[in-house]
Amino acid sequence: MTTAPPGRRIRVVIIGLILATAYLLVGALSFRGGLLPRAPVLDGLQPPAPYQWVKPPPDRRKDNKPPSGATGTIQLTTLGSGGSHTTPDGQAQILFDSNSVPVPPGQTSVSVTIAPLDPDKVGPPPAGGYHYDSNAYKYDAAYEPSGQPLTTMTVTVVLSFATTADHIFHWNGSGWDPLPTTPAGQNQLFVPAGRLGIFVAAGTAVGSAPKQASPVILVLEVAAPFVVIAVVLIVVLRRRRRTGGSVSRRS
Repeated sequence: MTTAPPGRRIRVVIIGLILATAYLLVGALSFRGGLLPRAPVLDGLQPPAPYQWVKPPPDRRKDNKPPSGATGTIQLTTLGSGGSHTTPDGQAQILFDSNSVPVPPGQTSVSVTIAPLDPDKVGPPPAGGYHYDSNAYKYDAAYEPSGQPLTTMTVTVVLSFATTADHIFHWNGSGWDPLPTTPAGQNQLFVPAGRLGIFVAAGTAVGSAPKQASPVILVLEVAAPFVVIAVVLIVVLRRRRRTGGSVSRRS
């Protein structure tokens, strides 16, 4: 068996390091630019994108982008009604499992609509010192082709929030009802829901939105251990090369 010269091994280590760093850089930039799909419920590893408000707070009026709504269709089959719909900005989602809705005769699908609203126009914040930490979102669903609204269902509603929300509330027509809320990834909450309507995320704590981390910093943080390992390998290989050369000259 032949052994590669030390110089060649050093070059291989350096090339490998360059390729690994380039891979990490492309991954970070792709994630930041939205080239990688945003997984439902669970967000990425870096701080979430700035929240997009219907009515932005004073410190966000200059850079705020309007939020998105969504419309879609859940097909009804003999296997059930599984599926999901998410607003393009990822701030509101609805998830159906195979047993979410009953399937009446003649109905082939469920149309779903998600619309962002200004929660202050819906009503005052929930009692108990809560403040709004998201847009309100109106969820509607109806059977097709009849157009009959769904009245029986078991779905999951997911909302993103801006800073420190810890509960999702449902509007009952005159006030907000708290729902059993579970955190889901970064700045997301989800609740099981047996009826649709208007939902909002709120909290009692006061905080600021997380700052966006630079993709270059993320790459450097991940690549740093590889750099250290590569430097150690280079030093060790050079020492072995020098030792081997000294032994050859003595003999």
